[in-house]
Amino acid sequence: MGITDKVTGRVKQAAGDLIGDDSLHREGKDEERKGEAKEELARDEERADQAEAAAAAKADTADARAEAAAQREYDKADAEVESDARRADVHREQADARADEVERLERRT
Repeated sequence: MGITDKVTGRVKQAAGDLIGDDSLHREGKDEERKGEAKEELARDEERADQAEAAAAAKADTADARAEAAAQREYDKADAEVESDARRADVHREQADARADEVERLERRT
């Protein structure tokens, strides 16, 4: 990518030195620097892409962990609700049995 600019820049610098043209030499230096800057830009963009990918992967992991924790809490609450419902059923059966007893006793007396 920047290699062409770097090579062209060096050729212009050499030509400027050979014919004594300072502006051509400067133009060559600028062109060589442009090639280096393009290579640095490509490396910086690659690092940014990698950092973004790593951040996205961490976010996905965090989301999955949060969902798993939420599911565990839901399951725990659901089990408590079922336990409470069973306990309520037992109490209701006891109350119904007591009501039957009271009704039998009411009929006798």
